[in-house]
Amino acid sequence: MTSLATIEKPTNKLVDMKNNEAVTSSLQIADKFEKQHKHVLDVIESKFQLAELSAHYKKMFTECGYKDSRGRKQKMYYMNRDGFAFIAMGFNGRKADSFKLQYIAQFNEMERQIKQQPIQTELSLPQNYAQALRQLANTVEENEQLKSELEVKRSQQLTLEAPQKLYTTDSIARELGYPSAAALNKQMHYEKFVYFKKGNWVLYKSYQNKCLKDMSTLHKSRLWTEEGRYFIKMRFGKEYLMP
Repeated sequence: MTSLATIEKPTNKLVDMKNNEAVTSSLQIADKFEKQHKHVLDVIESKFQLAELSAHYKKMFTECGYKDSRGRKQKMYYMNRDGFAFIAMGFNGRKADSFKLQYIAQFNEMERQIKQQPIQTELSLPQNYAQALRQLANTVEENEQLKSELEVKRSQQLTLEAPQKLYTTDSIARELGYPSAAALNKQMHYEKFVYFKKGNWVLYKSYQNKCLKDMSTLHKSRLWTEEGRYFIKMRFGKEYLMP
C-alpha cells in the first residue's frame, strides 16, 4: 500500500476501496471490536518495530490523517485484507468472531467487484515518480489509440464521400481492342450478357446483382462500375491488361 498525504474523511463502511484495493481503517477496527483507537494504533505500529518483517507490514498499512470532532488532526491507518488479518487475529470472543466473519464477507464482495470492474473508476493522483511516469505513459498510449481510431474513421468517411468512377462501354471497348462499343455490345449479346431493349442495351437479370448494374440515367450508352469494367475485361477481352 502507498502513503496518503491528504486528510481523509473516515468512512462508515466496514470495507471501502482506496487506489483500487479493498481496505478497512483502524477507526473501524476500534469501533467494531470495541477497542480504544490508541490501542489499535499501538498494535499496528508495534509490527513496524520488527526489523526483519517491517517492509512486509508496511505494504499492508497506510498511514493517513483525519480530523476528530474537535477539528484536530489525528492519525489513523488504512489496511488491506492481510493487514486486517494480522490485527484481528488477536481479538477473541463470540462477538469478535462475528465481526471477523462480517469483515471477511465484505472483503470478498469488494474484491469481487474490483475483478468485475478492472478499470479504476475513481481519479487518483500519482503518489510517487514511478506512478506519475506510468500514468503519463498510459495517457500517451490512449491518445495514440484515439488518434489512430480517428484516422481510420476519417479514411472511411473520405472513401464513402468519394464519387464512384464510372466507365462507358466505348472506353472499355477501346481498352480491349474492339473497334467500337457496338462491336463489344454485339459480343456481349452473343454471350447472353446483354440484350437490346427500347433503344438500350440491358443486362440479363442473372447479372444484375453482381455489381454490374447500369449506373446511367443520362446516357444512352451504359456507364459501368469498376466491378462491371473488370468483369467485362475478364470475360470478353482477348487479353486482360491491367490499366
